[in-house]
Amino acid sequence: MKAPVDVKPTVLACLLALTAVASADEDGGEHAAMMLERMNGALHSLDYEGTLVYLFDNRLETLHLVHRVDGGRVQERLLSLSGPIRAVTREHGRVTCVRPDGHPISVQSHAGRNLLRSARIDPAALAGRYRVTFQGAVRVAGRETDVVAIEPRDSLRYGYRFHLDRETGLPLKSDLIDERGEPIEQLMFTSISTRSAGSEARQSAAAPDDPDPGGDRTTENPSAWRFDERPAGYEPAMHDVMRDPDGTEVEHFVFSDRLSAYSIYIEADTEDGLEGVTRIGAAHAAGRRIDGHQVTAVGEVPAATVEAAVAGARLVGRDIP
Repeated sequence: MKAPVDVKPTVLACLLALTAVASADEDGGEHAAMMLERMNGALHSLDYEGTLVYLFDNRLETLHLVHRVDGGRVQERLLSLSGPIRAVTREHGRVTCVRPDGHPISVQSHAGRNLLRSARIDPAALAGRYRVTFQGAVRVAGRETDVVAIEPRDSLRYGYRFHLDRETGLPLKSDLIDERGEPIEQLMFTSISTRSAGSEARQSAAAPDDPDPGGDRTTENPSAWRFDERPAGYEPAMHDVMRDPDGTEVEHFVFSDRLSAYSIYIEADTEDGLEGVTRIGAAHAAGRRIDGHQVTAVGEVPAATVEAAVAGARLVGRDIP
């Protein structure tokens, strides 16, 4: 009988550790997906209120957030605690902003990212464009959190990194990240209190008022515009026609990859329309004139995405250079 191989304890420990890491990597995506599903439920079954900080381009702001769930519908009020007094309210699909001069502006919210990403995320639908990974544990606001990252596989979209409260599943910290995993903007609670929104809210959580940005909400309004050469992975999610106070019509299209989204607005050509690309906070916008129309794309996506979006706009039956 052959004598057993003498394996030193330290070598054996390393081999066992490597095996454990390999198993964690194999199961990490599934575990992370389960935590995202738990987050989806928490955002639509819990009321919470707290103070958070927003960091972008070395600019730090302090905010107060009140999040309520009423019959499965999410209501949020965000108040700036630093700088000029500003408030944002989101309720029943509309976003109302109160400017420092006290003048409110109310718009319909069709797509895009809500605060701390309260729209439902379907991990299975993201597999082709993103990687979902578990990245360990970190303390946030004095609470234990598990870190889940949704990382983009290309340079046409941003991803997210969520620090999920181990007790409730709520995202206590949310980072918008680029294709290298670097944060573009960050939101983090410094204090938070929670309570159940009640059984009615939990029963209605499957159909919240926050639309799935990847869902088909295209109306029957006919359009002469096509976007066949759009950025890879982005599909039509919505189309409607808006009317400005002066009576002019603006066509609005939304394209989504089920996590990121951008809008395209088409209106009669104006001399002061956007030409080229500009940055608006964490969002980018691109514009060009096409045959007497102003075409503008805007979204919390990389500059290359909105550039490709406007470059692919075409009028039916016309070859626009």
